[in-house]
Amino acid sequence: MRQQIICGIDIGNHAVKTIIAGIGPGSLRPQVLGVGSALSTGLRRGMVFDMDETTANIGESIKQAENMASVKVDRAYASINGLHIRTQPSRGVIVVSRADNEITRHDVDRLIEAASTVSLPPNREIIHVIPKVFVIDAQEHVKNPIGMKGVRLEAEVTLVEGLSPYIRNLAKCINANDVEVVEFIYVPLALAKSVLERHQKEHGVLSLDFGGGISTMAFFHEGEPIYMATLPIGSRHVTNDLAVAFRTSMDKAEKIKLEYGLIGSEDLKREQVDLSTLVNEENFTVPKKQIAKIVNCRASELFDLIATELKKLPHSYLLPAGVVLTGGGANLPGLVDFVKNRLNLAVVVGEDRMLEGLSDKISDPAFAVATGLVAWGFEKQFGSGKIMPAGRLISDTAAGISRWFKNFLP
Repeated sequence: MRQQIICGIDIGNHAVKTIIAGIGPGSLRPQVLGVGSALSTGLRRGMVFDMDETTANIGESIKQAENMASVKVDRAYASINGLHIRTQPSRGVIVVSRADNEITRHDVDRLIEAASTVSLPPNREIIHVIPKVFVIDAQEHVKNPIGMKGVRLEAEVTLVEGLSPYIRNLAKCINANDVEVVEFIYVPLALAKSVLERHQKEHGVLSLDFGGGISTMAFFHEGEPIYMATLPIGSRHVTNDLAVAFRTSMDKAEKIKLEYGLIGSEDLKREQVDLSTLVNEENFTVPKKQIAKIVNCRASELFDLIATELKKLPHSYLLPAGVVLTGGGANLPGLVDFVKNRLNLAVVVGEDRMLEGLSDKISDPAFAVATGLVAWGFEKQFGSGKIMPAGRLISDTAAGISRWFKNFLP
C-alpha cells in the first residue's frame, strides 16, 4: 500500500504556511514530510486584495514544502479567516425514515441538510455545519443518535458562513497553482484539532489565535465550539505602531517587538535602550518606557475586545481549562503573563499534539493552524469525528468551488 499524502495550507495575513504529511500502512498519526513558509503580501484582514501576489505567495510556500518532501501535491485542505465570516445557530427537524424507528446515517444527513437550509443573502454561503446536540422525541439529548430508537429527530447546529466572492477569490489563487481545494476550514476549528486536548474542550477552554492582521477566539465546552469570533487586531499592528513611533522600517520594528515584547511595570525605569546592534543602525537609542507604552497599549486594545466578546457568553459557562495561545503573535515576549493578569485564567502556548516528524520546523505556534489542517484531513479521510455528519455537505460545497474554478486555469 502506497503512502497517502495530506496537505494543509494556512493562508495568513503575515505568511502562507504549508505542511505536507504522509500516512503509511498502519500509521496512527501523520508523519510530516515537508514544510514551507512564504511572506503573505496579497491579503488584508483575511481577504484577498491582490490576486497575483496571493497566488505567488501560495505557490512559493507549496514549492518549498514539495521540495522538502520530494512529492507533488494536487489536493489540499486550506484555512479561511476574515472579518466577513459569521456564525449563527440553526435548528432542523425530521421524521425517522425506518419502520422500526432506528435512526440511521441517512436520517442524520437529512437532518443536517434541513438545519442548514436557511435564508442567506445571495453573496454569502455556508462553510461549515457543526452539530451541537441531537434531540430524540423532544426528550433525550444525545451527541450521536445513530442506532438509537425514535420517531422525531431534531438537531441544534452552528452555521459558519462567509462572503462567496472572498471564498472564491481564495480558491482561485490556490487552483492557479494546480492544487484543488478539498475543503476550507475556519481557523478556530483547525486549531481545535492540533492544540486542544479532549478534556480541555469538554470542561471549557478559550482558544486565542494572535495572527498577523487579525485574531480569532473560540470558546469550547462539552467538546463543541460554543462561540467563535474574528477580531480586527493582530500582531502586525504592534509592528506598525513601533515603526511609526521610531521612524524605522517594518523589519527593524519587528525585531524590536520580538526582543522586548510586553514590558512589565517593574521594568519601567527611566532608562534608555540601545537598539543599535539590533536594528543595525548607529546611535539608535529609545526610552524603554516608550516601547512598553506602544506594545502594551495595542495588546490592551485587543484584550478589551476579547473581554467584550466573553461577556456575550452565558454566566454559566466557565473556563477551568484556561486559555491556549497560538499564532505568530504568541511569540511576543511577556504575552503569557500579560494574558494571565488581564483574564485571571491559566494560560499556555499551544503545541501540536497530532503530527510526527520535523518537530523543530512546526513547533512554532505560527504553524498551529497548518498542523490543524493536516489533522483535520487525517480525521476526515481515516477517522470519524463529531463534525462528520456535516462532512458530505461541506465537502460538496468546497469541491464544487474547486471544480468551478478549474475553468479558469490555463
